[in-house]
Amino acid sequence: MKKNPVCAILWSDAAYSFEEKLPTELPLPQLTLGFIIDINETFTHIATDVAYDTSTHTLQSRDGILIPKKAIINFRKIGDYNEQK
Repeated sequence: MKKNPVCAILWSDAAYSFEEKLPTELPLPQLTLGFIIDINETFTHIATDVAYDTSTHTLQSRDGILIPKKAIINFRKIGDYNEQK
């Protein structure tokens, strides 16, 4: 049966502004919880809302975020989700 990892990622978001000057303080770290869809050398795709195919036990992202690898402060696996039979 396919494992579907559930994880928590603490990460730094970039400072941004619609004003002419960037903020002097960095934003607080972000904490995102969800299912890991993909990890590669550039980013981690974490989905906060998924469709679950019961025949293949696979996830399809409905809502999520791509977090740049360099922005990740802490990555913690919470467990795996698999359909209970």
